[in-house]
Amino acid sequence: TLYSAGSDASIRAWGALTGKAVEASALVGGNKNTTEDDDDDDWHIARGQHKTNIFDIKATESGLWTASADKTAIGWDVETRKADLVLEHKEAVTSVLPIPQVGVVVTGTNGGVIYVWNVSSGSPEVIREIHAHIDDVTCLKAAGRVFYSSGLDETLRVWDIKDVVGFKGGLEYVPAELADLKKQASASSGSSANSKAGTFGNAGHSVLTEEEERELAELMSDLDDL
Repeated sequence: TLYSAGSDASIRAWGALTGKAVEASALVGGNKNTTEDDDDDDWHIARGQHKTNIFDIKATESGLWTASADKTAIGWDVETRKADLVLEHKEAVTSVLPIPQVGVVVTGTNGGVIYVWNVSSGSPEVIREIHAHIDDVTCLKAAGRVFYSSGLDETLRVWDIKDVVGFKGGLEYVPAELADLKKQASASSGSSANSKAGTFGNAGHSVLTEEEERELAELMSDLDDL
């Protein structure tokens, strides 16, 4: 079964081989459990729960997930066509990725931020926040032990699922290599500040060589790009 959604905020199901709309009874074990506003036998979720454009849709063995410009990502029960979980955001949700193996759902937003939600028990909560892109997150895709994100900033990034979920450094996830880079930059900046204060040389003059100055500038530029 293929699922589609779009700017009309509705969701529909299609036979992958026939290209025809799937009947509701085919997805509910022969017991048509309809919603009140159904007006035909085709499986669909009408506009209502989502208020505007649906940007992304993902299907799993246990359900369906959608991401919308109405600032929500919704997990659906395919049989009842009702919302099981609603993940509310502060900005439009442009992509969604359920990873049931570890009990999380990943969402991407139009601000470039990726959120990791724990949906395995109780009320869903954000356990990780990744400032991944400087523009809209356009796609999220899992492959084995990693997931990929792409953005309108023309970058593709790879994230280790185990590292992200198990990260102990707080809400905002910072990859180990980036943390090391920031430490190097901080140390270099501190040394430069001390030299300008006259600790290691004349006041107002850096004791760094031209090559060291150039390397530091490149390092700071790399940080700005991340």
